[in-house]
Amino acid sequence: MSDQLFHVERHDSYVTFTMNRPEKRNSLNEPLLKHIDEAIASVENDKSVRAVILRGNGRAFCAGIDLAEAERLEGGHNPVSLERIFKRLEHLPVPVIAAVQGAALAGGCELALHCDLRVAADDLRMGMTVARVGLVVPYNFIRKLIEIIGSANTAQILYTAEPVDANRALQMGMVHEVVPAANLDAAAVKWAEKVASNAPLSLRTMKTSMRRSLDNSNDAWHDDILEMGRMVRSSKDAKEGIRAFLEKRKPVWKAE
Repeated sequence: MSDQLFHVERHDSYVTFTMNRPEKRNSLNEPLLKHIDEAIASVENDKSVRAVILRGNGRAFCAGIDLAEAERLEGGHNPVSLERIFKRLEHLPVPVIAAVQGAALAGGCELALHCDLRVAADDLRMGMTVARVGLVVPYNFIRKLIEIIGSANTAQILYTAEPVDANRALQMGMVHEVVPAANLDAAAVKWAEKVASNAPLSLRTMKTSMRRSLDNSNDAWHDDILEMGRMVRSSKDAKEGIRAFLEKRKPVWKAE
């Protein structure tokens, strides 16, 4: 694979998106997010596309936001761009299959959950580890966790900040299938071909119906929670958590 940051590969009836930042475990920075956004835009109105595969090159699917570059994002660690792009992915007219291996953490976990289907390698480690660095999961991302795995499993994922392995992810409903790592790409293609073999108008209508019913049922006021999240992201603890992560040491929390 070339050294390009992101690849879009077109097949007869489906498209494969590949994040190609393996040396950083495909962690999300501004250029990679821009590529994902542009790739989504390129297929939104393409009637020949019936399914999308989203994958990460290398040993990890996506390790979340690149904390080394977090300060360059608006507000230090502002999830607004993530939320917009993930929502756009979620509302693609066709089903999206995530092929997840290795680390799928924090933003990488949410990236997979915003796809419709998830096939996992047996070396998967999936979870929301943001509490380890003094950050917070955005409101809409918590809604997505509850939507996929329920409130009890969401509590485990958020409060322990411990990733789960592939088998536990399967039990929780975070993934639909677990396969040997060597078979992951083939399994994702099998899912895409199975989906794409069905009537495209049926698929698009059913996906629209599902998303609308789920979106409307979660339309609750949460401006206060958004403000709380902004306060956490600008706190001294958040800055300490990121510094400690980059310096590979244990953070010193002060609740400030």
